[in-house]
Amino acid sequence: MGSRSHAVWFRLVFFSFALLPCFASPSNSKLLWLVPPGAQIVAGFENYKDEHHHGQLLLTTRNNRLDLADWQSIAGVDLRCSYQEVIEVASSAQGGELTEHLLLVAGKFDREAIFRSLRGRGAKETQYQGHTVVLLEPFTRERGIMKGTRWLVILDDSIALFGTPPSVIAAMNRYAQHADVDAVLRERLTQLPVDVSSWNVLSSLAKAPTQYVASRASDPWARVLAGANVVMVGVRFGGKIRVHFALHANENRGAEFFAQKAISFAEVFARERTGISRPPRMAGVEFGPDRVQGSIQLSRKQFDAWSEWTNNFGHPPAVPERQIAAGQ
Repeated sequence: MGSRSHAVWFRLVFFSFALLPCFASPSNSKLLWLVPPGAQIVAGFENYKDEHHHGQLLLTTRNNRLDLADWQSIAGVDLRCSYQEVIEVASSAQGGELTEHLLLVAGKFDREAIFRSLRGRGAKETQYQGHTVVLLEPFTRERGIMKGTRWLVILDDSIALFGTPPSVIAAMNRYAQHADVDAVLRERLTQLPVDVSSWNVLSSLAKAPTQYVASRASDPWARVLAGANVVMVGVRFGGKIRVHFALHANENRGAEFFAQKAISFAEVFARERTGISRPPRMAGVEFGPDRVQGSIQLSRKQFDAWSEWTNNFGHPPAVPERQIAAGQ
């Protein structure tokens, strides 16, 4: 995504929670309107009580991963806590590294129980727009990795906001203003099938392109992302699992560039990752002057094998973003 780029690690993350029924389309999101415009990574999933929907796929940064793990730990004191939807956001403050990060969670929470527990552990508080904000320092296990104080806010016992102060403030301002969903993000999500329950949008900065890298330059994900302006991935879980992708880049990349992207996406699900005897074929492949889209279909067994391979071998180490060379 450009020669003067800022590299950031991503990883694949799989979660399952105490589930509630809800709709599958990103357009039905309870949280999307809170996402600040201009983010480089927006990834979300919705939960089901159906056992066929227990796996969720996200491409996120290390900071996003820590935010969600920490929130799960924080909310563990609320025995009735349940989740409907999760969105993770990563952005750049001034066209540099993706240091801003935000976790949005929709569900049912006991705010007082959660805050009471945090007060008992010495957490301090402040106020913003009439809402109590808990100030959280990095947990002991992540000191040296997670930087700075994070804000935690729970609105109406149904929406949690957790992340860096500028990101939480931006989301709270949108909440106060009853903002509409960012038009650019909405348009991009309309390019994914309406039945996906997990989705990802990775965008490059126009003036300071963001380089998304995997653990090795030869990794298929690295080949998918290299040179792209926007990459969208959506997953539909069921008896069969369909992984859909759409990629946009400059028209001058040429037809061969977009054809190779479809091949690289198929290689993400190669034999050593899924047990498939041959690389799966892309279905419904469509090309345009500046885009390509298509999908891969996997059985539950194949997807679970791929998930296990990814969790054991396919994700990069937790390297601080500042130590990653630009364009790696």
